[in-house]
Amino acid sequence: MDDSERLSEETAIASIDAVLKQLTSRWTSLKKARIDLNFKTVNQSLGGVNENIKQLSISWDECQPTIKTAIQIEQNFVLSKDYAPQVEQALRDVGIPIKGEFPSYEFSPFKLTFFLDSGYVKLGMGRKSQQNKALAPKAIALWVAKEYQRIVHSKFNAEQFGQELFTAYEILNRQNLTKSCVVWGHPIEIKEIYKLLTLKTSAKQDYPEALFSYDLARLKEQFDVSHNGYRFEFVPSRNQSSGLLLVSSKGQESRIGSLAIHDKSDR
Repeated sequence: MDDSERLSEETAIASIDAVLKQLTSRWTSLKKARIDLNFKTVNQSLGGVNENIKQLSISWDECQPTIKTAIQIEQNFVLSKDYAPQVEQALRDVGIPIKGEFPSYEFSPFKLTFFLDSGYVKLGMGRKSQQNKALAPKAIALWVAKEYQRIVHSKFNAEQFGQELFTAYEILNRQNLTKSCVVWGHPIEIKEIYKLLTLKTSAKQDYPEALFSYDLARLKEQFDVSHNGYRFEFVPSRNQSSGLLLVSSKGQESRIGSLAIHDKSDR
């Protein structure tokens, strides 16, 4: 939209706003006057309301083509090649480390997908997702930033998370190897651990796999990953179906397939 088109639209909107403002004021005065049985003011306000309604109809007929033209220009922009670069810049301006290409971006633990034909954007984290019908780049960026910062700045209890991994590892280790005691150092698939931690369907919804991967990445960033002296080893995987992709706070990617926990004496 060029400057002349923008000015024309602003003038049209200002004209409508002025009539609506006066109409609202007179309508409020009319309602109060009725409660007070102030019939003189009621009659004056009725005349003013009628005048404003007629004026609004005339103003709307005059301004509607200008406003419709402005809306069409904005819709054309959203569907143009200029839209994606502005969205990407707006996201970077608020600190979102996006990867990918329009219409789908990823930034752990989220995925942002644009469905322009249907007029909405979806922000997903595993099976959990929310939609936004506001398509302005800055509006999208602020919405995404709020959700992203909520996760990034959430309190991460590494000790508690380590304890949960440790307990799940012990259970699956004994179960898989049919042993009465734990065989330390034996790798257990990381997705098996996630399944055990989220046995209930509700737990899976509240703690999607994408968020589990994000927490693993936060734990993995620690220099010495251990629990009560037991050393954690995240075993790499090249198999995308069985492994999980971890993205560090610096954007470094690694794929892990299993977790091996080594005994205190195994150094």
